Amino acid sequence: MLQVHKSGAGLCGIYTKDIAETKVAAVHEMAKNNEFPLKCVMEEE
Repeated sequence: MLQVHKSGAGLCGIYTKDIAETKVAAVHEMAKNNEFPLKCVMEEE
């Protein structure tokens, strides 16, 4: 977590494309429901 505060980004996991898309959507939904300004993106390795 300290890495996120220092660099502005952090790796959360390595997943297949389908699973990653599902997780990103879930994070966006939870952040929106809790009015939390969180950005979550998928990147190819």
